Amino acid sequence: MTVDYSLYLVTDSTMIPSSSTFLKQVEEAVNNGVTLVQLREKELSTLDFIDRAKEVHKLTKAKNIPLIINDRVDIALAVDAEGVHVGQDDMPATLVRKLLGPNKIVGVTCSNPEEVKQVVREGVADYVGLGTTFATNTKKDVKTPGGVGPIGIRKQMYELQSTGIQCVAIGGINHSNANRVIQQCQVGDTRLDGIAVVSCIMASEDAAEATRTLRSELEYTPDWATTKSFDAKVPVHSIVKNMSDSHPLVHHITNNVVKNFSANVTLAIGASPIMSELPEEFEEFASGIPNIGLVINLGTPNTELMRVFSKGLTTYNRYSKPVVFDPVACGASRARLESCRKLLNQGFVTVIKGNVGEILSIWKLTPFYQEVEDGESHMRGVDSISNAGEAEIKEKGYQVATTFGCVVVITGELNFILGSDKRSAVVRGGSSLMGSITGTGCSLGSTIAAFLAAEKAGSIVGGDVFKSTEAAVTLYNRAGGIAGLESQYPGSFMINFLDKLSQVSHDPEQNIQ
Repeated sequence: MTVDYSLYLVTDSTMIPSSSTFLKQVEEAVNNGVTLVQLREKELSTLDFIDRAKEVHKLTKAKNIPLIINDRVDIALAVDAEGVHVGQDDMPATLVRKLLGPNKIVGVTCSNPEEVKQVVREGVADYVGLGTTFATNTKKDVKTPGGVGPIGIRKQMYELQSTGIQCVAIGGINHSNANRVIQQCQVGDTRLDGIAVVSCIMASEDAAEATRTLRSELEYTPDWATTKSFDAKVPVHSIVKNMSDSHPLVHHITNNVVKNFSANVTLAIGASPIMSELPEEFEEFASGIPNIGLVINLGTPNTELMRVFSKGLTTYNRYSKPVVFDPVACGASRARLESCRKLLNQGFVTVIKGNVGEILSIWKLTPFYQEVEDGESHMRGVDSISNAGEAEIKEKGYQVATTFGCVVVITGELNFILGSDKRSAVVRGGSSLMGSITGTGCSLGSTIAAFLAAEKAGSIVGGDVFKSTEAAVTLYNRAGGIAGLESQYPGSFMINFLDKLSQVSHDPEQNIQ
């Protein structure tokens, strides 16, 4: 049996609006794009459950949509439903398969990689429901009340590669996040086969429109989910000129230590800095300014700032504006890495920029990291203390890029630019003195954001984030290299660096080959 899991409705009779009925909500859903229905009833008597299942099955059969019964094999057999779904505390899937036979659909709920591994070992399930994706009010007994997010879903999907078992994400999925879940949850060639929803249809005053809207969300590919690769040769100095001519705006949500230096760097390259942590104006910035990019710098996180980060990320995502994420010192503590997890679960970032220790720490959030592999820290404060070799750095950097669908910049003596499409470039570091100045790493994020904002507003490389990022890193390190030749100590270097950055930015053809 070929099953379309793309829009999987789980019913809940407790949330029907007063203007409708249970059967009407289900009928509107199956008539407008739902592809599979799971009937979930915890309170009905067996006789009433059978009657309801018959009524629902009549609706689903008319549209050739499978009906799945939650937990109750006896009900499924009584109405000849197409399958049964069980949770971890329900009847074992192996026994369900034995009772139903080989031709019915068997689904299993999984909430962590170990439970997925068990399903794979048993080899009887047709699909798994992966979750809980986000916080949900429909189930109170979930193991992760706040949800595992796309990061957790990907770790579960990692265990499904090459198994043939289908997968849907469930838990807190609605119109506001359905598209992002579908686009972000991918491991290698394994993608989600669908999403499971409850309240956004069952509780809707207009279930038909709610279903159609969800359907369109699933079929829409946002700009950020498309990797653009520009084949024509465009010299770096032309990309730099495009940026400086655009005079882009760079919105910084960054730490207090580097605000002044980041602003000066932004001005030196011909862009304009905006230092704002006022969420009320983010919408106006992102919607009204065509050549704007956002820098999120984790530097000095706190509870309030995390809310500001989240608002900035989701707002800029809504208007497809570039976001550069700098996970400063994310490997220095569990709390910092957890802050990164929360942010990366809430939206899409265009570029992740960090030193070796920071990127190897972010790698722990990918499905490729196994908990037993690595107990060591890669950081001491903001400094990288990793001993990883070049091959390992690049491999794990690629895994970060492919997991989060972004470009990764790994800074150091050699700067690696790694794309989710497996492209790579290496730019030699500008000067050893750059590491002696607070903010040189952070303000590279400002430079990258300026290039991305300019490219977004007036393309010169076809929207290619990789090439724009490479040009930004090249410019930055070229200026650092020239300044280093004329400087002996950090103080003079800082002044010379700003001067050379301005010089190279405004006359790139003479200064960048």
